[in-house]
Amino acid sequence: MTDDKLILNFVNQYSKPFNAETIAKFTNLSIRTVTEQLLTLMENQVIKQIEDNPPIYVKANRFQARIGYQHYKGWTFSIADAHKLLDVLEQSRYKSIREIAHAIGKSRQWVYIYLEALASIEVVDLRQFVYVVIFRKNVPKIGRKIQKGILHNLRSLNRVGLQRYFQ
Repeated sequence: MTDDKLILNFVNQYSKPFNAETIAKFTNLSIRTVTEQLLTLMENQVIKQIEDNPPIYVKANRFQARIGYQHYKGWTFSIADAHKLLDVLEQSRYKSIREIAHAIGKSRQWVYIYLEALASIEVVDLRQFVYVVIFRKNVPKIGRKIQKGILHNLRSLNRVGLQRYFQ
């Protein structure tokens, strides 16, 4: 394992604030090597410096905010992931969950659950069998209200040539 990977592995697994000496003790590397690598990690925003004298670091984004509303047992929604899904929907015309899952690199179940949650809060709709983004302002409400089977209902409305009306 290279020195760079060894230090990155330490940073990813160590949950407390650390300094160059701590990394050097745990990895058996020289402080000079560790200090040089810490500067690179700061430039790449993998870590951030929280104290100047002595320099103390923590992993950047070590506390990821997740919405606590549960849809299924243990399932929580991420606003950032919801926005990524909406970005993918806006880039092209997707008619199936399988196509969306392939484009975003997630499972079909993940896409289905997020689409169901987003359709329930009137962020996503199905128009002429194409998933479209309606209003992004409701995204922070994801997971509060889930209508089971809403995607099936939207497909049924499309079959008869109707669509939902939003106020």
